[in-house]
Amino acid sequence: MYTVEFEPDASIIKSLDESDTCEDIEVIIADDGIVFLRQFIEELNRHEIISITYQQLLDIMAALKSPEGAFYARFQPAKNSNR
Repeated sequence: MYTVEFEPDASIIKSLDESDTCEDIEVIIADDGIVFLRQFIEELNRHEIISITYQQLLDIMAALKSPEGAFYARFQPAKNSNR
C-alpha cells in the first residue's frame, strides 16, 4: 500500500511494507527537483535520509524493467489530452 500527499513545496509518497519486514519508506519530491528518501530506524529512534536528483529517481524506475547493461533514461513530458 502507498499514500500520496501534495504539500505546497513537495509531493510525498509513503510506501508501507505490507509484509512488516522493513520499515515504511517516504519519497519526498521537492519543487526544486531534489528527491529525499527517508526511513525511520527504530534502533536509532530517528529517520535516515538520502538525497538524489529527480533524474536518478527516473533512472531507478526505468531500471526496474531493464535487462542487464548500461542505459540512459530519457523521458518525455506527458502529452496534454486537452489539445
